[in-house]
Amino acid sequence: MKHNDILKKAKTLSLSTALLLSGGMLTGCSDFLEIKPQNEIILEQFWNEQKDVENIITGCYSEMESYGMISRMMIWGEFRSENITYNGTIDKDVDLERLLKENITASNVYTIWDDFYRVINRCNTVIKYAPEVAAKDPSYTDSKLKAHIAEVTALRSLCYFYLIRTFRDVPYSEEAFLDDNQKLDLPATPFNEVLSKLIASLESVVNNSLTKYPENNTQTYWDYNCNRVTKSFIQALLCEMYLWQKDYDNCIKYANSILEQKKLDAKEKGYTEGDFENFGGFPLIASRSRGANAYGNAFNEIFVKNNSMESIFELNFRKDDTNGNQLCNGPVCFFYGADGQTAYTKPTTYVVNDERDALYNVFAKDNGGFDGRAYENIQYGTDGSAVGYYKYAAKGNLVLKSSNTPYKDATYSNLWNVYRKDNNVFSRNKSNYILYRLTDILLLKAEALALKITSQQTITESTPDYATWKEAFDIVDAINKRSLIETTPYKHVLDASNYNTQELLLDLVYAERNRELMFEGKHYFDLVRRSLREENTKYLASKVVNKDPLTAAIIGQRMTKMDAIFWPIYIDELKVNKNLHQNSAFGSGDDSSYEKS
Repeated sequence: MKHNDILKKAKTLSLSTALLLSGGMLTGCSDFLEIKPQNEIILEQFWNEQKDVENIITGCYSEMESYGMISRMMIWGEFRSENITYNGTIDKDVDLERLLKENITASNVYTIWDDFYRVINRCNTVIKYAPEVAAKDPSYTDSKLKAHIAEVTALRSLCYFYLIRTFRDVPYSEEAFLDDNQKLDLPATPFNEVLSKLIASLESVVNNSLTKYPENNTQTYWDYNCNRVTKSFIQALLCEMYLWQKDYDNCIKYANSILEQKKLDAKEKGYTEGDFENFGGFPLIASRSRGANAYGNAFNEIFVKNNSMESIFELNFRKDDTNGNQLCNGPVCFFYGADGQTAYTKPTTYVVNDERDALYNVFAKDNGGFDGRAYENIQYGTDGSAVGYYKYAAKGNLVLKSSNTPYKDATYSNLWNVYRKDNNVFSRNKSNYILYRLTDILLLKAEALALKITSQQTITESTPDYATWKEAFDIVDAINKRSLIETTPYKHVLDASNYNTQELLLDLVYAERNRELMFEGKHYFDLVRRSLREENTKYLASKVVNKDPLTAAIIGQRMTKMDAIFWPIYIDELKVNKNLHQNSAFGSGDDSSYEKS
């Protein structure tokens, strides 16, 4: 399906339609709908055995891999940040161009949220009917039932978490909508109330989830446990949600649980403690290949091969394609580019020029131009086979591994990172979409630690907060070291004396999260979280104004309003649901009433 066709289809559904369609899709037989009420069909014709429940859960994952969901995960979490701007060749997606210029209105198709609510309703339906199936099917054990409910509770919570971080207050329900007679005009539930409900629901199921799934015939043991909800994934959600709730102790608790599991995973994968001694004992995959002066090993394991030892949860597009049926990560092709596909977006000059021109507004000055993420995040030149692997040439100057072109002299084109071309599939992109990986969780922990510091003065070894400060700094330092590309290992490391106050440390954590997770749909949400905590948009505005010098003044002025950092509700939702009210930064919802100032 072409990009424009997808957008046209996206404009046709309201929330109420989406919920009812998600129920109707459960039967897989439209003929029944003409004879019997839908709720009777679902009860009598479908929910009879464990396999029926598992089929619906599989459908939840398939829906999450849809174009609508992946594109919005990318856009909502990243595209309003200073990292991404529109490509000058864009002429087919006006809505995308407008939002990248921070000219968002309530008629923009990227404000449509129905894909998320379809998954939510599927999950609610499983929670409602799975216990009845267990009562009919003797093979459906109590432990399996609880694990399934934990699984869909996590997927539902993930969807709501995306929604509240994007729109703030959203309609919330744990009821399954299956019948035209059910009331669908739900009012919006406040952000903090939804967040509390999500945390409570996850806490109630976390110990029922599986730590590992058994190997099956279609996926390896390792792949299967990266592409389904596990206990570590639920803990990851709780870790981040508690950080948004400003419960730093629980954030740290769940980060530590995930870290311990990842140490066990690393051992299972054949790693030893010696493999991690340069990274403070954290089980991080080294960038430098063993016994070789070549870099990009971590990039290759995490983003090229996918389902790495560091992975917690990623949506899988790397399915068996022997029959030509392998999935395509379509939003990546459109937005970030692939062979034969001009990208609709590009990295901002603020990011592109930073390390290569020694500006160091994004990448750390301490690293002296040796941060490999500056090159892995962006495609320089056109040699797709070289991307992700670099060799050292001279101080501060890398060359593409398969050529002698210095990166500083190469032109850049597409965003890269996770979203690279694959040499085996030239016209499509089968990169997995990573939602959580270990460094993400470690940096959430570092942020929580930094926020626990009470001293407002320079921190020294005699300061009571020193141990907390050092634990947070050591996390950032380990992740930063992993990225360095230099023949004298770890010469250009972070200077702790440059980050010896709570404010400097917190800024370092945010900067490292942007460097490490760039273009992965995380950065704008990080900025929103900080704005909510500090109850102002000062930090967020100071970052997003770097998106485009020509529009910096307009963007900066607009982002002074807390309401403006969230998105408007899609205008059609307001027409069908009179209990919803538009974000005040966007007037009544009509394009004409949008505040242009």
